[in-house]
Amino acid sequence: MDKKQSLRAGLIGSGFAARFHVEALRRVYEANVEIVGVYSPTASRRDEFAAQRNIKSFASLDQLIDACDVLHVCSPPSAHEQNIIAALEAGKHCIVEKPFTGYFGDGTPEFNGHTFPREKGLEA
Repeated sequence: MDKKQSLRAGLIGSGFAARFHVEALRRVYEANVEIVGVYSPTASRRDEFAAQRNIKSFASLDQLIDACDVLHVCSPPSAHEQNIIAALEAGKHCIVEKPFTGYFGDGTPEFNGHTFPREKGLEA
């Protein structure tokens, strides 16, 4: 009998999308998923979100990252880049709500849309 892998998951952001990520994480059956907690810069929303779901509220992004194996980035798109980079630099896995960054052309050279070849899009 195989033992299920254990994963510690955390949420960055406590808004609309984060609700669905919590429910999806609770429905994972192929691994033992522990929802470690949530980080959001807005303490009142973060604390309310955590209390309603019986998870920990982290006052620091770094503390949440340290406590997790995988981060669900559910923050506003303008904050995606900084959150993704922080998690990846710590060696963590990320699941990111779209868009990956606020828009193509913003961000660091690694995330800058100008570094990708331009091609004409498909037309319907």
